[in-house]
Amino acid sequence: MRKYRFLISLISILLTTGLFAGTTGKIRGIITSDSGQPLPGANILVDELSIGAASADDGSYFILNVPPGKYTVSVHVIGYKIQKVRDVNVSSDLTTTLDAQLEVTVLESGEEVTVYSRQRMIQRDATASAAIISSDVIEDSPIETFQAIVQTKAGVSVDADGNLHFRGGRADEITYLIDGIPNVNAYHSEVGIDIATNAIQELSVITGAFSAEYGQAMSGIVNIVTKDPGRKFNGSFSFMAGDIWTDYDIDLNPMIQDEVQAIDFSNSTEIEATISGPIPILPNLRFFASMRTEKKNGYFYGVDQYLTSRVMKDTSDWEVFSMNPSDKINLQAKLLYYLGKNIKLHYNILSEDYQWQTYYHTRKWTDAGRYTHYKDAMSHFLKMTHQLNYRTFYSLGFSKSSNNYEFYAYKDPLDERYLWEGYYRADVNYEFYNGGTRNSREDRQVSTNLLNGQLTSQIGQNHELKTGFEVRLHEIYLHTMVVFADRRDEPFEDTNNNSVYDLDEEFIDLDGNGEWTEAKDDNNSTIIGDVIIPEEGAYNSSYRHKPQEFSAYIQDKIELQDMVLNLGIRWDYYEPDGNVAQDWTNPDPSMVEAASAKSQISPRFSIAYPITDRGKLFFSYGHFFQMPPYFRLYHNPDFDVLPGVIKSDIGNADLKPQKTVSYEVGFEQEISNTSAIYAKLFYRDMRNLLGQRVYILPGGSDSYALFINRDWGNVKGVTLSFDQRFAKIVSGSVDYTYEVAVGNESDPTSTRLDFRLNIDPHKKVVPLDWNQTHAFRFVFNLGIPGNWRISTIGRIESGYPYTPADINAIIRVAQENSGKKPTQMNIDVNAYKNLEIANMNYRIFVKVYNLLDRRNENLVHDSSGRAGYSLGRYGDEASAEWINRPHYFSKPREVFFGIEVDF
Repeated sequence: MRKYRFLISLISILLTTGLFAGTTGKIRGIITSDSGQPLPGANILVDELSIGAASADDGSYFILNVPPGKYTVSVHVIGYKIQKVRDVNVSSDLTTTLDAQLEVTVLESGEEVTVYSRQRMIQRDATASAAIISSDVIEDSPIETFQAIVQTKAGVSVDADGNLHFRGGRADEITYLIDGIPNVNAYHSEVGIDIATNAIQELSVITGAFSAEYGQAMSGIVNIVTKDPGRKFNGSFSFMAGDIWTDYDIDLNPMIQDEVQAIDFSNSTEIEATISGPIPILPNLRFFASMRTEKKNGYFYGVDQYLTSRVMKDTSDWEVFSMNPSDKINLQAKLLYYLGKNIKLHYNILSEDYQWQTYYHTRKWTDAGRYTHYKDAMSHFLKMTHQLNYRTFYSLGFSKSSNNYEFYAYKDPLDERYLWEGYYRADVNYEFYNGGTRNSREDRQVSTNLLNGQLTSQIGQNHELKTGFEVRLHEIYLHTMVVFADRRDEPFEDTNNNSVYDLDEEFIDLDGNGEWTEAKDDNNSTIIGDVIIPEEGAYNSSYRHKPQEFSAYIQDKIELQDMVLNLGIRWDYYEPDGNVAQDWTNPDPSMVEAASAKSQISPRFSIAYPITDRGKLFFSYGHFFQMPPYFRLYHNPDFDVLPGVIKSDIGNADLKPQKTVSYEVGFEQEISNTSAIYAKLFYRDMRNLLGQRVYILPGGSDSYALFINRDWGNVKGVTLSFDQRFAKIVSGSVDYTYEVAVGNESDPTSTRLDFRLNIDPHKKVVPLDWNQTHAFRFVFNLGIPGNWRISTIGRIESGYPYTPADINAIIRVAQENSGKKPTQMNIDVNAYKNLEIANMNYRIFVKVYNLLDRRNENLVHDSSGRAGYSLGRYGDEASAEWINRPHYFSKPREVFFGIEVDF
């Protein structure tokens, strides 16, 4: 029956023609004479794209399918001067209004008049909150990643781990798109492939109620449109290098502090390059390629004092080592081929190769045996766009992406350097590990095949109709393992040279049992002192699932003289491909049933109402659904429950979609041709969020936590903004956000702690971990674009909440998240000067991050509420080295010097 239901659903979808997430905009307007009479039959042409339209009897026209960017638009009418309008800005999903008044000419050849378009401060047809950032803004800003520019926008917050949150939602509630294709890893619902900023033409951050064409997101959309190949050959190359340049002590250890204070501009290096243009032997084929490499030695250091066997090295052999190095390369290539005047093909390939290590405070005295993380991701995308006529175009596309990730201490799971797990333990103060190896490993492979299509049609002058479908076929493979190693003979001083330990000989007590220990068969392999891979079970588990997703939508953008309406509805369908236990009170992998398919209908509505020729009101409303991350559905598929009080989590393939209902009302008003103010109120009601329920197995001694749809919350807030576009030599913006984000839990796995403390998560409302009550941000630019400029991004923000705790208490002593971390402040600067030498354009620049070298306390000790000090442990004083944790603070001042060449 499920097969027939799937077939019916698939046929229903394929009978609907669809649309990619917005990658193009529209130009519309009215052509009149200088006396105000409409001019029918005028030819309007976008010069760079060779596309255009003719005006109707009332002088009106529209041009669909215009990629984002700045263009020159030419208007031709016989008997009138040709008018060229330069710097016409087009954005994805939006309409650019361009009216023109033509002057009569008596010359047969026609005179030419050049004017410059004024970009309105208020986008008349924008019916929800969205920030649009163009490539030139990205290039001028002191940022290195697209995530960094997103962080500057109102309603976006960044938690202590660097995760983005839109208007109080969880980090996995955001969808990332590149050229209309979802760029999301289905395993954890986070960014799939990073992309270099030099490949971005436009970036849109949608935090309001987005339209029906966007799905699988509840908090917001990050829509990236990459640069198209150019008609002329061009390129760029840049190099920059930098290091930490700080005045404060990062670490108390003198060896580490000396390493940090020494300025080495090879510590962090970055190379970017682009090249674009036509291919001479194929005149209809053009290409664009970008590359970015980033190599960082990091700024968290340890001192390698111990061997993994817990033997202390001679002090002369101690060396400083980096604990968070990283090496990343991002590549992109894009081909554009014109099959004819109205048909074009896009092929896009993205790749990321990333290797890194993560700082663990407890491992700062031992280098070997730590985890190294590896990511290898690639995405291919083929799209055909066919302009049927000036009113209608459609697109069809297919993409295939793969995302491979693994971590381990040593590549070979049977490597003899793996040591018995008993060596991995803390010192006598229960603080730092002085040896041992990390014996867990993971291999994860995620692939997605995607098919989608589009039809956009302008019906009359007022209706822009969009309808769309999408099919996503995932394959998720996960293999986790803990390597089992035996103990070896403990080192001893063989004073009598008999190669056998004698009772009076000194030895190193590696396992801490007070006596010499010979090699043991700890892994029960019958071979003493070896390393084995455990049999399949709790310590060697794997699964492979193939979930499927289908969606379709239809929406109408109604552009009237007095208002703009967006009406839409979306349908989503999910086949989870997983089994659930018939009885969760005592789960048995031999007694399961298939998880049911899920479907949802999501209505969307928004309206913009101009109140003057310079201002508008808008309102948006929508239902947004999103499946929980797939790793929550498939976790622990064999239902293995470790002995003890909830030491195990079990996934649930029958989880339902999570739901958010979003409301927003806003006011926007131009103050002048180059400045405007914005005010927006929003409310979000979140239900069916991922949580857990505890089950106690028969006998009462063992228990586990099952993932279910249980958590809930709500967010309310207001954003106030002022935007000053470039005037003379100054531009910038100011944003203020007030937000209250509350719920029953921040972390879906918090049920573990709540169960131990006898707290019912359904009977409390607390601030969420990323609740940031006040956020003030500003951008200030000074200079002449294309010549010299100083760009500054600053922020002053409330600290995030934390839960005060007595480090010696076994029960909670304060309400969850009732404390506040200190206020956050930061200023970043990019200063550059352009030079032209031998027909080449050069840019010399300096970037400074955390200009004031402020120590923002991202994390704090729960016993003190500060990062710099803590109460003692179990009545004793903790060591200063233990309390001082460099990763609790924001990154110190970092200075980069660089040069860029454009050709």
